[in-house]
Amino acid sequence: MAGLNLLGRVGSLLERAMDAESLRFQVRAHNLANVNTPGYKRQDVEFEAYLAAELNGKGTIGLRKTRLQHLSGKGSSAAPSIVTDNRTTMRLDGNNVDIEQEMVALTETAVRYQILAEQLSRKIRELRTVISERVS
Repeated sequence: MAGLNLLGRVGSLLERAMDAESLRFQVRAHNLANVNTPGYKRQDVEFEAYLAAELNGKGTIGLRKTRLQHLSGKGSSAAPSIVTDNRTTMRLDGNNVDIEQEMVALTETAVRYQILAEQLSRKIRELRTVISERVS
């Protein structure tokens, strides 16, 4: 989604949140695809804690710079990460995917993505309105 920098910080946050929800949707679909795979452990995406830290101005949380190229530039530290739930087991074969829980989570993810897309569209309309008023 290049070009959202015209929308400033809000556009950037919406872009990252949409990217995180897209990744979350893929991960949850992967969980569903592996519902019958012995030993498979469900995965999820963590993003909200990083986003909250960004919004509160705390920048990077729990990240360590190991190379000069890491965490450089003007970008934000608010990035999604995939985590595996190794704490639980649903069945004797070690798999911990609950199909009903994953279906609900997948639906919630799709709804959140749609809401974010609508907010981004609203911001773009606002920007177009400002531009058209200045041109007139």
